[in-house]
Amino acid sequence: MNGKILIIFYSIICSQIIAQLTPQEAIKEMKRGINIGNTLEPPNEGDWNNGFLQEYYFDDYKTEGFTCIRIPVRWDKHTATTTPFRINENWFSRVEQIIDWGLQRNLYIIINAHHEDWLKQNYANSTYKARFDSIWSQVATRFKDKSEKLFFEIINEPFGMTAAEVNDLNARIIQIIRKTNPTRILIYSGNDYTGSAQMMAATIPNDNYIMAYFHSYDPWSFAGEGIGTWGTVADRNSLQSQFQSVYQWSVLNNIPVMVSEFGSIKACYFNSRMYHYSSYVEESLSKGIAFQVWDDGGDFGIYERDARKWSEVKDILTKTYPEGPTRLNILKSNDSTLALLWQNRTTNSDGIIIQRKSDNEDFVNYAELGSSSTLFYDTNVKPNTTYYYRVITNFITKEDYYSYPVKYYLPNKRTSFLGTPFNIQETIEAEDFVIGGEGLTYHDTEIDNIPGAYRPYESVDIAARTDGYQNSYISSGEWLEYTVNVEQSGDYLLSVFVASLDGGGKLKVKIGSKESETITVPKTNSWTELSTATVPITLSIGVQILRINFISAEPFNLDKLVILSQSPNSVKSTDNLSEFKVYPNPVRGDLTIKLSNINGNSKIAIFNILGQKVKEIKINTEYSEINLDNLARGFYFLRITTNNQILPIKKIMVK
Repeated sequence: MNGKILIIFYSIICSQIIAQLTPQEAIKEMKRGINIGNTLEPPNEGDWNNGFLQEYYFDDYKTEGFTCIRIPVRWDKHTATTTPFRINENWFSRVEQIIDWGLQRNLYIIINAHHEDWLKQNYANSTYKARFDSIWSQVATRFKDKSEKLFFEIINEPFGMTAAEVNDLNARIIQIIRKTNPTRILIYSGNDYTGSAQMMAATIPNDNYIMAYFHSYDPWSFAGEGIGTWGTVADRNSLQSQFQSVYQWSVLNNIPVMVSEFGSIKACYFNSRMYHYSSYVEESLSKGIAFQVWDDGGDFGIYERDARKWSEVKDILTKTYPEGPTRLNILKSNDSTLALLWQNRTTNSDGIIIQRKSDNEDFVNYAELGSSSTLFYDTNVKPNTTYYYRVITNFITKEDYYSYPVKYYLPNKRTSFLGTPFNIQETIEAEDFVIGGEGLTYHDTEIDNIPGAYRPYESVDIAARTDGYQNSYISSGEWLEYTVNVEQSGDYLLSVFVASLDGGGKLKVKIGSKESETITVPKTNSWTELSTATVPITLSIGVQILRINFISAEPFNLDKLVILSQSPNSVKSTDNLSEFKVYPNPVRGDLTIKLSNINGNSKIAIFNILGQKVKEIKINTEYSEINLDNLARGFYFLRITTNNQILPIKKIMVK
């Protein structure tokens, strides 16, 4: 055979055996990934909350099912500031060592330029541009012979640069890298914090081996600050819409996409946080979008690196989708029973396993059910305990798939939300109904707290107002209960503060054995503008249950109730009540309390939203301070007792 022909033939055979990895092929294999955050992007490794990166991390990542590891790297502090801008050899060798640890385990590895603020804030500076160009030229040359599973991400979150500047940067760096890495997969995005909108608006580089990335901590008030809850239909639809837009853009432009950072901090309400992670996993994988969850070993921590342990988020990332149960909810059926409800993504399984644990325990198999089961009653529960559950779709011939976990605190039967009964002539805020659970202290026709603005672990729908909260999405047949103390029998006037666009809703109030006439809700032309409806009611002395029965489904919101005596002399006078102010509110650190008419037997008590006392101090001066540094972020209630009076309770927020 002719030698030239033989060489050509051999080249063809080799090219078929060693096929070049394309972005479209890679995205199908990358799927589930994780960041090694706060590690190589501080000024020096180990400067922040994590120690030096260890080789065993990659063993643990691979064992748990992660296939892609994103390693944020800061080059600035290890690069000379004058030409030719040499990268420190010790740093270069350290980064290479870590890359090799991942590649040796056949993992996809992404390195980038992270926290390079010197460039972002001075992009017009030609020396800075030359320095960044040199960094990527050196990185590309150093690693040009590494496995094709090593990807380069051009820059992380170029906040401060315009869209035009980022487009210019992307095009220039790609050209530099291509001199030594003609087919290595490169990752680009848009400006700002690289949200999905910025990614899709960026100019697509003219290159065949590129992917795009975006970051999503949506909404930041929940995911990044731990405020409120997440998981309503509107929340879920918003996330789905975001990922659908990215999916359509990806298909239209034939550019594979990854969401290379997402997550929610540990301060978030647990059940919302678990559902938040699960929803990101489902939206990513269902639309062919690879993900790398943000893990910084701190507020967004998932992997406890020194202890080699994982938080409950890990199983969400690696085991919830595509066949794990979803929409898992938990509610109290009665004092001795908790009910779990969920949806199955498949019934073609070998059964359902219920797992349960309490605090500081590991999940254990607790019950086995049929493959079509969607409901489980746990009758073996005790008060004053927090329970965690998850549901597993069991397969004999392949790995099981999990739901995300949920938790529920089972209180000691009926408990006044603020610790003590409401006194008649106090304002009764509608959202402060008795702790106890579905069927015991309230009934709501839907499992979810739809707005989720307050008491998110309860099914009662509570929405925010500018001055507090109100019960919303009220349906016929629902009811709420409160504990009240009637100090003296007599005739009273009961007023409800309501808001309704059209009016016409109806309710009744029963206190002990006494029931009001039907109250018709007036039209206020708004869901927040309040009006009152007042009816007479005769009450007997003593502590008793107040129940609000909603008897008409005409839409309205309920803010509060006020009950006043028709005969001022028949009840205890409140003219000389002490007054107090608290500030600042919201608070972190010291809370100041100003109290008038104080005597020597005064005290301040603070309760959490479960009605549990978390702090108490005695006071004997007009001004007092109480330090709240040891309290977790959230809402609390402050009660002052002075002059043998319990003053109206104030709501505070610890931030």
